[in-house]
Amino acid sequence: MRPFLRVHLRSSALRLLLAAPLLLSGCIGSGDDSGDSDDTQSSSTAPSTSSGSTSDSDSTSDTTSSGSESDSTTDAETMGTTATTNDTTTTATTNDTTTTNGTTTTGDPTTTGDPTTTGDPTTTTTGDTTTTTTGDPLKPVVTLETSLGDIVLELDAELAPISTANFLAYVDDGFYDGEDGKGATVFHRVIKDFVMQGGGITEQGAQKSTMPPIQNESGNGLTNIRGSIAMARTNDPNSATSQFYINFVDNLFLDDPPGYAVFGHVIEGIEVVDTIALVKTNAQDVPVTPIVIIDAYQN
Repeated sequence: MRPFLRVHLRSSALRLLLAAPLLLSGCIGSGDDSGDSDDTQSSSTAPSTSSGSTSDSDSTSDTTSSGSESDSTTDAETMGTTATTNDTTTTATTNDTTTTNGTTTTGDPTTTGDPTTTGDPTTTTTGDTTTTTTGDPLKPVVTLETSLGDIVLELDAELAPISTANFLAYVDDGFYDGEDGKGATVFHRVIKDFVMQGGGITEQGAQKSTMPPIQNESGNGLTNIRGSIAMARTNDPNSATSQFYINFVDNLFLDDPPGYAVFGHVIEGIEVVDTIALVKTNAQDVPVTPIVIIDAYQN
């Protein structure tokens, strides 16, 4: 492709983002409850996604911003979990004799190793449910159960502490899956070879009230590559709230200042993401069959 053509296509994509905040402002950004945060497709349609840092219109919601993020920074929640299954190790000390699993040694009992589990993933099976965790409080794991399958995300509380804490707050409050009693959210914008955006609009097309917007963490070292999750927002860099998007392909131009803040990536269910990329949508990039977030929880 000639350089001129590449520049032309790139500028066209940016104009699309600017012209359709739902695409980028709605898909890559979310606005506040007043209406400048989340793009609206039409009277009751969910916002669409754009790949730039602009919004579809003045009243459309953020394209790449998360709905209700707070201005204040909260500590990322720790979700490492240590599970003990089946065999247990018992250490009994009597005077100078230590018995461990049938082996007797003399001398003072000594415990080596760090009692805190970090780093290597731990799998805990309870009944029919299998949960995978990293055991690292700086890498919390969240599962989004959608109507088309499960997507497991690993967040980065070290490089994106504000965005991660904000996202976890919405997850824990039942905002995304409707456990807050105000309706489950959907992926209201899907653009093949670009992004899928959700986290602020209900299946009925209503925009949910969010927490205050958060500070933009773009430029933190995380990039908009395939499978990454980032905050959607309006043209205002610090307008992200509850809406987020997942990149179908590498969209590195979204890193250009002021950029869209990446705060994690898909570690399981990328095939579900690819399936969603191919769903049928209307002229506003809204899936014809709603893709609902049935459950959202920390692992």
